[in-house]
Amino acid sequence: MYGRNRNGGARKHAARDLYTDFFERNIKNPKSNIEIVAIADGEVLDKRDFYLDTKQVTILHETSKYGKFIVRYGELDSSRILVNIGDKVKQGQVIGYAGLMLKNGIHPSIVPHKQVMMLHFELYKDGSKIDVKKGGKDILSIAGNIFERRNDIADPLEILQEGYKNTF
Repeated sequence: MYGRNRNGGARKHAARDLYTDFFERNIKNPKSNIEIVAIADGEVLDKRDFYLDTKQVTILHETSKYGKFIVRYGELDSSRILVNIGDKVKQGQVIGYAGLMLKNGIHPSIVPHKQVMMLHFELYKDGSKIDVKKGGKDILSIAGNIFERRNDIADPLEILQEGYKNTF
């Protein structure tokens, strides 16, 4: 949940996590069939290692309602990222698949008695401030505030709800 305490309250969670079941139950070759799609047209700014053996893809999007904004799509399957830095993406385009987090080969307990995968969805409202250097240092994650992120980090719930409404 966005804003929930992490590390004993030392920082806050900077995203909405969208959970899914772990469909293919072969732990030696864990893969999901959950496609992660671009929420809007945009350009891939970055892709890099993320959390517990997963990857992240950062995309600059622009819509008439929200203007320019940046989304970090986190916790993707490391071996199945389908976009590269500089690629243009279309709304609904598959950019990768949900990944399985592993710490020393073990899936951490996230949902009691379930093995889950998720999309970690971060929103940065000021897309005109493109200080994510393509392939350079990750500067979405910074020290200095309770989220350890850029100051334009925002709860993505509204944009996720809008996307949900527009899929039906």
